Amino acid sequence: MTANRVTMLFGRTRLHARKIADGVRAYGLCYLLRAPGNELRNPRLAMTRRLRSGLVALGDLLRRRGAQGSTYPNDCLLFVFDLGASPVTFDFATFLAGAEVERRRRGLDGIFVLFVPGQHEGLRQELPAYESAIDASRRQWRVRHVLVPLLAFLPSVRGYTICATREQAAATIPHGSAALVPRDFRVWLPRQPDKRLVHEHASAGVPIWPLLRATEHGRALVADFLEAVCPGRRPLVITLRESPASVDRNSRIDEWREFVGGLDRRRFAPIFVHDTESPVPSTPPALAGETFCEAARWNLEVRMALYEAAWLNLALMHGPMELCWYDERSRYVVFLDVGADPSSSERSISEGGLRVGRDLEFAKPFQHIVWQADRAPIIREAFEEMTLKIEADATSTLTREHAG
Repeated sequence: MTANRVTMLFGRTRLHARKIADGVRAYGLCYLLRAPGNELRNPRLAMTRRLRSGLVALGDLLRRRGAQGSTYPNDCLLFVFDLGASPVTFDFATFLAGAEVERRRRGLDGIFVLFVPGQHEGLRQELPAYESAIDASRRQWRVRHVLVPLLAFLPSVRGYTICATREQAAATIPHGSAALVPRDFRVWLPRQPDKRLVHEHASAGVPIWPLLRATEHGRALVADFLEAVCPGRRPLVITLRESPASVDRNSRIDEWREFVGGLDRRRFAPIFVHDTESPVPSTPPALAGETFCEAARWNLEVRMALYEAAWLNLALMHGPMELCWYDERSRYVVFLDVGADPSSSERSISEGGLRVGRDLEFAKPFQHIVWQADRAPIIREAFEEMTLKIEADATSTLTREHAG
C-alpha cells in the first residue's frame, strides 16, 4: 500500500470518527444504534457500497426471481423511492434530477417512479425530536402534496405508482432490471438515492440542463396574480423558512423587514411566500402590510411558476429552494449559514454534493449561493450585486439585438 493510500485512509478514518462524535453530541447515544442502519440505507463509505454489492449479488442468487412481466413502460428508467429509507422533503427534487441525468446517460425515453412504503406508518422512523415536530401525518401530507406534484415538473416522467405494500413493490420490479435506479436497490435491502449524483455528473462535465420546469397552467395562474399585485414592477419573491423543526435555522424576519424597507417600491415589488410547514394564520407582525402569495404555500405548481416568474428569488437556504436549483429559468440568491446546526455543518453540506464557498457546479449566471447568514446588510449587498449583473446582461442583450 502506497504512502498516499495510507494517508487517504487515515484521513477518512478521522473524518468518520468525527462524524460519529458529532452525531452523539447532537442526538445522544441513540445515534450509535441508528448509525449502522443509516449508513447501509444511505451508503457513503466505499466499504458499505462494496458490502451492498455483495449482498445484492448473493440475494439475487438465493431469492425467488421477481416479476418478469412489464408492469411499467419498457423504455423507461425505473426510479425507486423508498419511503422507508428516504426523507420526505424537498430533497426529492435533487433525487429526481439525478434520476433524469441517469435516464439520458442510459438512452431511455422516460422515467417511471415507484414509491415503496416504509414500515413506520408507510414512512421511515425519524429521530424523536424530528418526529415530535413533524409527525407521520405531516410527512404523509408531504407525499401527496410535495413529492407527487413535483413529478409534473419533469417532462420525461411517464407515470408513477404508490405501492400499498413492500410485497407489491417486489412484484413490480423486474428481476435483474438494468433500468433500475438506484442500481443496488432491493426491497429487502432498502436504500435512498444518492444525493450527490447530479452534482458529481455536473463536475464530470455531463450535460445537466434542462431539468425541472413549471407547468403551463401554473404559469398562467401566476401571470394573473402578478398582473393584479405588481403590474409594471419587478417581483422579488422572498421565501421564508418557518419550520417547527430546527427553529433556530428559520428566517430572520426582522432582517428581511429591514431589507424590504430599503427597496425602491416604484421598481421592485417584494412578494413573500410562506413555508409549507408554517402555521395558519402565520403572517409575522413585522411583515404586516406586505404582499404574500398564499396559493404558493399550498400549491406546488403555483410555487414553482412563481419562482420562474420572479425577477429574482431571495431566501435563506431551505427545502423549497431546491426547486430553483434545478430550474434554469429561475434566478436566485440564497443564504446558507454554515454550522448553524448539524444539518448545515460543512461535513453535511459536502456529503450532499455541494462545495462550501462555491455555487452549484451547474448553476446558471443568475443563480448564486451566499455562504453567510440572512442579515440585512448581507442581503442588501448580494441583492445589489445581482441587480447590477442582471441589468448589465439585459443592456448587453439589447445592444446585440439592435446591432443584429
